[in-house]
Amino acid sequence: MPEEPKDSDDVKVVDRRRFTSAGERRPGAELRPEPPPGPAAAAPSPAPAAPRAETAEERTAREAYDGQRPPRDYKVDFESLVMSLSTSAMYQLGLVEDPARGALPADLEAARHTIDMLAVIQEKTRGNLTPKEEQLLEQLLYELRLAYVGVSTGKVSGPPRRV
Repeated sequence: MPEEPKDSDDVKVVDRRRFTSAGERRPGAELRPEPPPGPAAAAPSPAPAAPRAETAEERTAREAYDGQRPPRDYKVDFESLVMSLSTSAMYQLGLVEDPARGALPADLEAARHTIDMLAVIQEKTRGNLTPKEEQLLEQLLYELRLAYVGVSTGKVSGPPRRV
């Protein structure tokens, strides 16, 4: 395809393919040697990045935070994180009554965002969870998605549940 004269502000396209459509080597095209066949031909995977070392400031902040925290009588683990997010989604769907404020109207946008965050957690932790954690996350996502569809279509009715 012949090149047409272009203004200096136009984008210039350069064909860098090594072979013509007829399969012939283009003049001036650089030929790269073929890698040897076999497992050594695969490109080496990059080494996993070493965990970043905690700075002195970060360590001081963490230690100060830990020192200010009273002893807790609850677990802080993956299950409690997932349950907290799912409870937030139920509040946002208007299906759970807030003991302090009573029933709140549904906020479908916030609920969808929370459900999507749980889906990201599921995707990013796939293969790293215990079977119990996988089942919990899968079941909660199923129930929340059904509840979202029910609320958004007006098919869910009845008094909100108290927590």
